[in-house]
Amino acid sequence: MITIAILVYGFGKQNFLVDKTAQSLSFPAAVVGKTDVVTMRELGDDLVAVKKFYENQNFSDIGLRVDFATADGQKRLKIKERQLLNKLIENKMIEKLAAERDIVITKEMASQNVDREIAQYGNGSEIEKTLLDLYGWSMDNFKEKIVKPDMYRMELNKKRIATDSSLVQAKTKIAQAQAELKNGASFAEAAKKYSEGESAKNGGELGWFTADQMLPEIAVAAFAMKKGEQSDVLESSLGFHIIQVDDRKTEEGVDKIRVRQILVRTNNFPNWLLEQEKKINIFIPLKDYHWNKETATVEFVSQEMKDFENNLDKNSAGDISILF
Repeated sequence: MITIAILVYGFGKQNFLVDKTAQSLSFPAAVVGKTDVVTMRELGDDLVAVKKFYENQNFSDIGLRVDFATADGQKRLKIKERQLLNKLIENKMIEKLAAERDIVITKEMASQNVDREIAQYGNGSEIEKTLLDLYGWSMDNFKEKIVKPDMYRMELNKKRIATDSSLVQAKTKIAQAQAELKNGASFAEAAKKYSEGESAKNGGELGWFTADQMLPEIAVAAFAMKKGEQSDVLESSLGFHIIQVDDRKTEEGVDKIRVRQILVRTNNFPNWLLEQEKKINIFIPLKDYHWNKETATVEFVSQEMKDFENNLDKNSAGDISILF
């Protein structure tokens, strides 16, 4: 058993044996906290699904091809493995944080969620066939690997919103700004008093924007407004906003608006989650990876692999192995 474990964690050269042995014995690929484990079997199964997805796609029509059998392809597959391990660890951390807040998502709840979506948008048998063809997954695999983690994430965020005192303070602050505006205060003065954005000192003045230069959730409301109109309180990934459209124009067929805003920042879910994840101890016994506690991500140990991935990211245009 000790010899097998040594092979699993990379101190031997029989890599073809390592993968199969690790999966059959369910050795840990990562330990989350003190008790939760991401197994080599989980990681291996997900990597097989990713390979199947790419190998079953026909990208030749657009002049693209993915070949994981080459030396270069093996490195690309290793990047996929790192990303999968990172996601599996994140899922375990979210489930751990959820359990600490008495959040439980059962198989039945996941099934009900899927059934509702199928009833509204799709055909169950077609979805099952697509999952099997693309990933080799059953519907139960899909519920366990995709649906349950997403449900845990959503419920954890709901609990955060309900209990985060800083969020309550932010809502109170933006409501005070809105009340003063309704009572006749100028937008510029209210922005100087309440806004936490860089534009506060300029009375909330942001300048001219096209729709694609703004946060999507803000752009929809802003471009529906008339000149001189003020919005209700809007929520984005940055926080709470009240905006005012000072002017509108069209240049070369493109609509633009000149806006002011009052912004009260909130600690959004990704930032909150990162802070929580930094507090959880992660141990990765695999020789190729280590855990960066500051960024809460899995990183390559090898500088060569780090450089390869960075270069791939910078030159990813048209690279199908990066697009998905």
